[in-house]
Order: sequence, then C-alpha cells, then structure tokens
Amino acid sequence: MSTTIAAADATATTSLNSDMDKLSYSIGADLGKNFKKQGIEISPAAMAKGLQDGMSGGQLLLTEQQMKDVLNKFQKDLMAKRNAEFTKKAEENKAKGEAFMSQNKAKEGVVSLPSGLQYKIIQAGTGAKPAKDDTVTVEYTGKLIDGQVFDSTEKTGKPATFKVSQVIPGWTEALQLMPAGSTWEVYVPAGLAYGP
Repeated sequence: MSTTIAAADATATTSLNSDMDKLSYSIGADLGKNFKKQGIEISPAAMAKGLQDGMSGGQLLLTEQQMKDVLNKFQKDLMAKRNAEFTKKAEENKAKGEAFMSQNKAKEGVVSLPSGLQYKIIQAGTGAKPAKDDTVTVEYTGKLIDGQVFDSTEKTGKPATFKVSQVIPGWTEALQLMPAGSTWEVYVPAGLAYGP
C-alpha cells in the first residue's frame, strides 16, 4: 500500500511546478546519488513513508529504540564492509608494490638500500648532502607505480621547502644521500611512504 502511495506521489510531483517541488526533488536526487555511490541499498518507498510519517508528527511504525537499533546495526555493518574493502585493497596494493620493487631493483642504474628504498641517479649534484635537521628546497613529481601523478611542484609552479625530517621516511633517507643539485628517481616502498 505504501508503495502505491509513494508511486502516486512521485508521479504527481514529477512536473516540479513549485520551488518546494524542485527543492524536494533535488534533496531526494542528491540522497539517491549519494546512496548509490556509497553502495547503500534502501527501499525508496519505505524511506518516503518514514519521511512522511516523521514530518506529519503522527504514529511511527517503529519505536525510537527500534529505529536506533536498526541505524546502529546499519552503521556497524557499513563500517565492517568498508574496513574489509580497505583491507583487501591494501593487500592488493602491497602485493603490486612489492612486485614492482622486486622487478625495479634489477633495472640498470637502480640502487637498492637495506631499508627497501631504491633510487636511480639521473644527474649527479656536486653540493653538500643535507642532514636530517636541515631545510631543503626541491622540485618533485610524485607518481604511483602505474605512472599516475598524485603530487607535483609543477602544479604549484614553485619548488617545495621543508625540513628533511618532516617528510615521509623514504624521502628523509633519500634526501640525506643526495648532494645538492642532484636529480634522482626515488622509488619508495609503502612501508617508507604512506602505507599500502
């Protein structure tokens, strides 16, 4: 019965004649798109009934405690699902990263360090090597193993300045080995970067 009412209401308002109709439709469409994007499945008819009952101030079909329990279970289930997806993706990324680093270290000119960090000298600098507490100015392009750029000083149009000790561990290690004026390709394993 509520499905029929919801369908009739939806048909009646599809013309969107008033600002209220347009606002109501926009809110519904926005919620729907967000639910779809997040993989959340709901019953639109039951949601419409709940919205209607909540706004009318009349008798609700569930008690406050029942609704609280349902919402808490939904949040726990959603968090567990997202954690499982994150863990799976992290494991996949870790395996891909390890395979990349294993293949990369065999390439000509690539130096592998005990920490797992790898680098290749493109242009050797002649300046001093910075210490951990020094401040350096660098130009860089950060790429994922598939070549996708995730950060670059080219975007800002100016070099970055920071303390050697205040960046990811892989950079801290590499920078202390690089004479000023160097251009290196540095390959940072997940454990020395942002994680898997």
